[in-house]
Order: sequence, then structure tokens, then C-alpha cells
Amino acid sequence: MTEIAEMRTGPARLYALLLKLRPLQPGTLMPFSGELVHGAFLKWLAAAAPDVAQWMHEGQKRRLFTCSSLHFPHPTQRFLHAERENIHLPLDPEKTYTLRLTLLLGDLFPLLYNALLQANIAQTDTASAPFLRLGKQVFLLENVLLTNDDPSGWTGFTSLETLVEQAKAKRFAANTSLTLEFAALTTFSRGTSKTGYGSHHAMFPLPQFIFSNLLRRWEDIAPPELTPLIQKERIEQYLQEDGIIVMDYDLTAHHVHFTTHMQRGFVGSCTYQLRRHNERSDAEAPLSIQQQLYFLAQMAFYSGVGYKTAMGLGQVRLRK
Repeated sequence: MTEIAEMRTGPARLYALLLKLRPLQPGTLMPFSGELVHGAFLKWLAAAAPDVAQWMHEGQKRRLFTCSSLHFPHPTQRFLHAERENIHLPLDPEKTYTLRLTLLLGDLFPLLYNALLQANIAQTDTASAPFLRLGKQVFLLENVLLTNDDPSGWTGFTSLETLVEQAKAKRFAANTSLTLEFAALTTFSRGTSKTGYGSHHAMFPLPQFIFSNLLRRWEDIAPPELTPLIQKERIEQYLQEDGIIVMDYDLTAHHVHFTTHMQRGFVGSCTYQLRRHNERSDAEAPLSIQQQLYFLAQMAFYSGVGYKTAMGLGQVRLRK
């Protein structure tokens, strides 16, 4: 397990990739396939580094990557309707489909690269060898997109240090706003089965839900030298005092079908107002509260937000 221990001190780099896939034959697939994609990703890792795959599969380690559901080339409203009604969608071998993966640990990238390379060689050597299996449907890999200027706006790579520097350079006027776009169903697990009325899933992205969740993601991936830059107690106090409020929203209640249950949540966008002027930074607080929140909102592009981000939920980005 030495390799795993060393990964925790690896580069604090973040990646968001789009895999372009083509089905081998006509068929159908359930519109929400996040669980299946999650399983396929762990299978890739198991082939490249079994110990790492097992380590990531345990408990909170899932927060080191996210997976989307398979994206169909259909208009958004048609696809959302299919998700709500669980209408299986046709797969056409002449069309290209995509899925999105993000990695929150730099050393995961070469492992994934090697797994993709091995799978691509296998499908080249044997025409019938599938790259990916989702349920009964199999796909070949056509391309991998990893740039910061892809037209889709859903790929990119950066480092935590770069995001910190971008936040440090950001200047905020009074009552500046940030808008988050929730492209996949998002929700937050609240409460427990042991207290009150039990657990439930939040249907609205209140600031305390969003940024408390992102604080926990930050704690999962932050290297020791950067940990002090994001001040949990100050942010929690700012949230409690309504320093950040919902200014506007365009949200729709939504639900998707997992293999065993239906999951409720929302999609759309929400604009948050950061109240008060920017505080001065100092040696103990290089980033103001507003800059820290801006940093977390940028990080959300890679970390996702909310419940089951490793299974297709919580795909989010900060609108420019």
C-alpha cells in the first residue's frame, strides 16, 4: 500500500475529461446511467492499479473523482423528459455519445491514461473488443477531450495553486454575485434515520448546503500547505449571518431512476449574492471571504456538489 500512501502527497491537480463513445450495435439504454458509468470507471482502475481501485471504492475516497451519466445527442428538454419517465433511449452506431469524468488527485491521471490506452489497444487489435460496457450495451472509444477551450465548456485541467491565484486576483464590488449552473440532477442528503423525522433530500440549493458541501470536498483534497487558505469557521459564520443569499434562480424539480429507486432533486441555475465589501487580506488570511467562496465555486467544476457525484449527480459549473 506504499503507492497509495504516496498518492496523498501527489500533485494537487484537477482534470475534467470528455470521452466520446460509439455503440457497437443498435439498442436502447436507460436515460440515467450514472451507476453503470461509476462501475465501469472502477473497473478501468482495477485493471491498472487494483490496490488504488479498492482504496478509492472505500468510504469517502469516492470524492476523489466524479462520473456523469452517458450523454445522448438530444435536446435538453427531451432528455430531461426521458429521465423523469425512465424512457429507454435508442442507441445509433452512426452517432457519438459522451460521458464526463473528473479527477481530483493528480496521480490518478496517469493511471486512467494507461487504462484507456490499454483498452484502446485491445479494441484496435480485435474489432469486436468493446471499450466500455453499460448494462447490455457495448461501446468503442473514439476520442478523449481534455482542453481548457472545448466548445462544450465541460473539459479542463488546472491545479489548486492556480485556482488560489485566480481567487487572490479577483476583486469584488459590493454585492457581487456568482451563478452556478446545475447541469445534472443535484440534491443534498439531510438529516439521519436516527433523529427527528429521518433523512430526506433537499430540493433547493441554499447557500449553506452548497458551500458547506464544497468545504467538505476541499478537506478531502487539500494538501497541507494550502489547507489554511480556506477558513472553515469564517465561512460558516458568513453563511450563518446571511452574508451570501439567493438573488435569483431558474430551477426545475427533477427526478431520475437508479436501478433500485427514484432519486429527486433539481436542475437549472441559481445566482448567489456576496454581501459587503471585500475585506483586506493579511498574512493569516491571504484570501477574503468572498475570494474563498469564489475559489470553492470554481473548484465545484471538478468536484461536483451534493449527493452521489461519483454516480452521475451534481455536475455543476460557475458561469463566466
